[in-house]
Amino acid sequence: MATEATGIRALAGRALRAILPFAREEGGATARQVFVSSVRVGPRQHELLLIDERGAAVGRMKLAGRAHDIAVDPERKRLAVFARRPGYFAVIVDAESCTPLATITPPEGHHFFGHGIFSADGRLLYATENRFGDDRSRGVVGIYDASGESYQRIGEFETHGVDAHEMLLAGDGRTLVIANGGIETHPDYGRQKLNLAEMRPSIVRIDSDTGDLLDETVLDSSLNRLSMRHMTFDGAGSVWFGCQWEGERGVRPPLVGRIGRDGKATLMAFPDKVATLARNYIGSVVASRDGSTIATSSPIGGQVFFWDATSGDFRDCVALPDGCGIAATEGEAFLATAGDGRVMRARNGKLTPVARREAQFDNHLRRI
Repeated sequence: MATEATGIRALAGRALRAILPFAREEGGATARQVFVSSVRVGPRQHELLLIDERGAAVGRMKLAGRAHDIAVDPERKRLAVFARRPGYFAVIVDAESCTPLATITPPEGHHFFGHGIFSADGRLLYATENRFGDDRSRGVVGIYDASGESYQRIGEFETHGVDAHEMLLAGDGRTLVIANGGIETHPDYGRQKLNLAEMRPSIVRIDSDTGDLLDETVLDSSLNRLSMRHMTFDGAGSVWFGCQWEGERGVRPPLVGRIGRDGKATLMAFPDKVATLARNYIGSVVASRDGSTIATSSPIGGQVFFWDATSGDFRDCVALPDGCGIAATEGEAFLATAGDGRVMRARNGKLTPVARREAQFDNHLRRI
């Protein structure tokens, strides 16, 4: 069992149990919303931070290093906190007490890519990984037994690409949707990109029971440097994805797309006056709770962009410097976080300040 949070368990316990979404407020009102993100609190000091919809801290836990994304198991009230690429830890956390349950490390010749997801019944944890022990790197999904306390690794299957990043579980509870960013890396070279000329990003659907490739979506060869990395489902079940351009800086390719049930990708165009604001980089991609709006962030461009999920039309954008984390709240509203500690409410193309934390929010924000 990890010990990073030993000194702060008492801090988490009392406050957290009163206001986590698993408990009702007085009078039987709707449960309070709670969100989770990794944050930096000092030089090389990182924590897991839980906040409510007002930005108030309701739990925190020390981390061994910088984290990227968090998988949520709502049935068993667990979190899986994945280290940032190239990462070598994933901490399983009890969400109610904000205490660690176990720490997972990938096998030799593998590292985590920062993302994962629990199976529908919570008995398995899937993690996107880089397998670099062979002649060339390739993406795999590591499978971990989450039914007990050991979280042993019980298998893996290939993602049929490299740079496996975000992973979604489809509505059938069986199909995994995985974004292969296409960028080859090796931990001996840190985050250096080794294959830009030969990139082949893709989004694949894989049967989680068998590991079989069900289908694959790739873009036109002229867009081979458009790394597809983060995704969400809209209300109709289409997959929206955000990209990061690894080509010439002066080129302004489309950065957001949608894949319909036919497997074909449609790229969405920014208005000319907006295209430069994204700085060729999309971070988080999140659908609203009602599925009608897609929010995409650009921490490099300092913007959050909104799209109509049905028509695919661009709606609006708002400035949020170093803002990347987004999570849906209710209806068409979102909560957004930034590297300067700001927590903002986004709705109808407007940002409203909620709080400011003494912490630097990292890439992703998840609703528990």
